[in-house]
Amino acid sequence: MDWINVCLTSVSMSIDAMTISAVDGLQEREMKLQKTLFIAFIFGLFQFIMPVIGYFVGYSFKEELERYIPWIAFSILTLLGIKSLIDWYLDFRKKDQEKLEGKTFGLLEILIQGIATSIDALCIGFVYLNLGIGDALLVFGIIGITTFVLSSLTGVFANKLASKLERWASLIAGLVFISIGLKILLEGIL
Repeated sequence: MDWINVCLTSVSMSIDAMTISAVDGLQEREMKLQKTLFIAFIFGLFQFIMPVIGYFVGYSFKEELERYIPWIAFSILTLLGIKSLIDWYLDFRKKDQEKLEGKTFGLLEILIQGIATSIDALCIGFVYLNLGIGDALLVFGIIGITTFVLSSLTGVFANKLASKLERWASLIAGLVFISIGLKILLEGIL
């Protein structure tokens, strides 16, 4: 097994989740460490589960799924982005003397983010069809663990910056969600 390739794949698969984790840390100003770790865990879990699903679905549905995956991820992330932009606009219109309310993420929103950032990981399962089940699960586990670690770090770091960027956090989130959605869509159709 090419371990350098596995490590590079793990890091590249983690980037979307890391970015969303950082945005969550910016938006929820006083996020507790446990919640940051929980979000990173969900992201890592989905980055593990999606390739496993892709692996077991196999080649029989590969062509049909590949064509829709970018559109699904784009749609979900764009909706999250539009919602964040609307939240920013409404917060921005508040009077300056009013304290902005920090956003709080519920379980459903965290799960949606986890799915949206990992849908493209279904294709990684197809990439490793040449491996045995044990080796493939090891690779997918490494991807999940890498995502967890890197998302934890970016979430904590971003939360430290949240008080400095609170007025702009939802705008940043909206732009990031839409950008990641476009990136996934363009990678999928080009």
